[in-house]
Amino acid sequence: MRRLPKPKESLGVQLVLAILGFCLVFTVLTVAVRTWWAWQAGVAAMSAELTLIEQVYRRTLSKAIWEMDRESLETHLASAAKVPSVGRVALTITPAHRAPEVIDRRQEGWVASGVAPARRLVLAYEPFPGSSETLGELLLFGDERVLWSRLGEEVSAIVTTQIIQSLLLASLILLVFRRSVTVHVRRIANHLGQLTPVTLGQRLSLDRPGHRDDELSLLVAGVNQLQDNLSDYLEQQQRYESELAQHRDRLADLVRERTAELEALAAAQQLVLTLSNRLIHAPYDAFDKHLLGCLREVAQRLGATMAAWYVRDDATGGYALYLHWQAAGAVPSSHLQRVAADDWQQLQAVLDRDELVDTPSRAALAQTIGAGEAARVADWGIEAAAFTELRGGDEHFGLLMFGKPQAVVAWQPDERALLAMTAQMLVHSVRHKTQLIDIVQGQQALRAVNAQLAELARSDALTGLANRRHFDEAKELEFRRGQRLQQPLSLLVCDIDHFKLYNDTYGHARGDECLLAVAEAIRSSVRRAGDLVARIGGKEFAILLSATDEAAALALAERILGSVRDAAIAHAGSDEGPFVTLSIGLAVSTSQRANDFDALFRAADAALYRAKAGGRNRVVAAAPVASEAALDPHQPSDKEEMR
Repeated sequence: MRRLPKPKESLGVQLVLAILGFCLVFTVLTVAVRTWWAWQAGVAAMSAELTLIEQVYRRTLSKAIWEMDRESLETHLASAAKVPSVGRVALTITPAHRAPEVIDRRQEGWVASGVAPARRLVLAYEPFPGSSETLGELLLFGDERVLWSRLGEEVSAIVTTQIIQSLLLASLILLVFRRSVTVHVRRIANHLGQLTPVTLGQRLSLDRPGHRDDELSLLVAGVNQLQDNLSDYLEQQQRYESELAQHRDRLADLVRERTAELEALAAAQQLVLTLSNRLIHAPYDAFDKHLLGCLREVAQRLGATMAAWYVRDDATGGYALYLHWQAAGAVPSSHLQRVAADDWQQLQAVLDRDELVDTPSRAALAQTIGAGEAARVADWGIEAAAFTELRGGDEHFGLLMFGKPQAVVAWQPDERALLAMTAQMLVHSVRHKTQLIDIVQGQQALRAVNAQLAELARSDALTGLANRRHFDEAKELEFRRGQRLQQPLSLLVCDIDHFKLYNDTYGHARGDECLLAVAEAIRSSVRRAGDLVARIGGKEFAILLSATDEAAALALAERILGSVRDAAIAHAGSDEGPFVTLSIGLAVSTSQRANDFDALFRAADAALYRAKAGGRNRVVAAAPVASEAALDPHQPSDKEEMR
C-alpha cells in the first residue's frame, strides 16, 4: 500500500488566503471611504473653529484698533495665534490718513496650504449708533498639520479594527473547513492513490458520524462509479489490444504503400514546380524550346516514349501538331502531323466530360473511345495512352497526349496527378507566352514612341531644324571639344531682314512659308554631317561649324546668302530689293578668343548687329576680342532697332 505524499499547499490555507485577500480589499475600500469622511469632517471642524475665533475676536480687535490700544491688540492676536487649529493670523489696519499696517502672527513651522480652510473678516467699529468705520481686515489660516494629525489617529483606529476582524474571520473559517472538509479529502486522495487494476473492486467510504447527503457523499459515489467504469474499460481494452495485434502488420503495409504514393506525388509536384519556374524565366525567343523540354521531362517521368501537343485547327475542325517529343526508336514524327476532325470525335466528347482519359491498354482505349478512333493510336506503336485537354475557363489551348509502348495494370495516382498538373502548367505557360508577346510588342512600340518624342523635343515644329534646346545641348559639347582638340569653332547667327514688315505685309501664314523657305535654303547650303543648323528664335537661325576656320565659315555664309537670294522669296516692303534677304554675324573661337561659348555667341550677335547697321544682306565677321568685357553693352538695344 503506497501512501500519497503530503501536499505542499492546503485547501484550507488557500481558502484563508482568499478570505484575507477579500478582507484586505474590503479593508482598503473601507479605510479609504472612512478616511475621506474623516478628512471632510476635520476640514469642517477646523472651519467651524476659525468661524468661532472670528466671532470671538471681531469686536475686541475692532475696539482695540479704534482706541489705538496697541498692547490689547497684540494680546488678542497672540491669544488667537495660540489656538491649535490656527496656523497664521494676519491683521491689516487701514487708518484714514496713513499707510496700511500689517500685524502677522503664525505658528512655528506653519506652511501655506491649499487644503486647510481660511477665513477673511472685515473689521468695523460703531463709535455711536448709526455710524460705522472700517478699520481693516482679519485673515485666519487653518493649520494643515492639525488636519493630518487628526486624520492619522482616525486611520490608525480604522485599520486596527479591520485587521482584527479579518484575522478572526479567517481563523474561524480555517478551523471549520479543516474539520469538515480537509480530513475527508485526504482520505479520498489516499484511496485513489492506492488504486491498481487489481484493487478496483475495493469501495471507498468515509468515517463520518450520522448519514449526510452532501457534496462529499456525491464525490464518494462518483469515485466508486468511476472504479466500476474503469474495470469495464480495462476488460474492453484487453479485447481491443488483441484485435489490434491481429491488424498491426496489415496497417504497416498500408502505411508503407501510402508513404510511397505520397513520395511519388511530392516528386511529381516538385517536377512541375521546377518546370514552371523554368518557363517563367524562359526568354521569349526560346519559349517553345523550353516548352518542348518540359514535355520531354514529363514524358520520361511517366515512362512514356512519346508526347504530343495538338491544337485545334479552326479551318478544318481537326487537330494540328504543335509540339512533340519521341524517344529513340519510336514511330516517325510524320505519322503525327495532323488528325482529321472525325478521327477523335468520340475522344473529344469524353474529354469534355472527364477532362482526363487514361487507358492501360489498347483494348481499354477501344472500349472508351471506340475501335475506330483507338486504331489511330495503335498505328503510333503505343499501348497505354493518356489524353488530357488543355483548358482554362472558356479558353481551349489544345489536347495533350502521352503514350507508353507497353500495357500497364493502371496509371498510378501520382501519374494522373502529374498529368493534371502538367496540363495546368501548360495552360499558364500559353497565357504567359501571350503576355510576353504583348510585352515585347509594347516595348517595341514604346521605344518607337520615345524615339519620336525625343526627336520632336529636339526639333523645331515648323522648320524641322534643331530647336533651341538641341542647340543649347550641342553648343557646350562642341565648344569644349574645340578647346580640348585646339580646333576652331565657328558660329553663324542669321536673321531675316525686315521680317516683321513681311508679316505685316503678307500675313503670318505667308510668314511661316517664308521661314520654311529660308530654313530649306540654309539646310541645303550646309553640307557637312557634323554641322548643326538650328532655329533659335522667331526669325533667327544659328549654325555651329566644328573644326572650321574663319575663311571657310565666310565662304559658307556667302553660299547661304546666295541660296536665299536664289529662293526668290518676294518681299515688296524690303529696302534691300524685291526679295527676302539675310544678315549674318560670324564669330570664330580659337585659343586666343573668349573663354566660354556665351562670349562667342555675343561676339557673333554683335557682328550680326554690324551687318544690319551696314545695310543688311551681308556677312560681317566679329573683330577679335580677348574677353566678353570688350563687347559694347549698349549694342543689344541698338541692334533691336536695326532689325
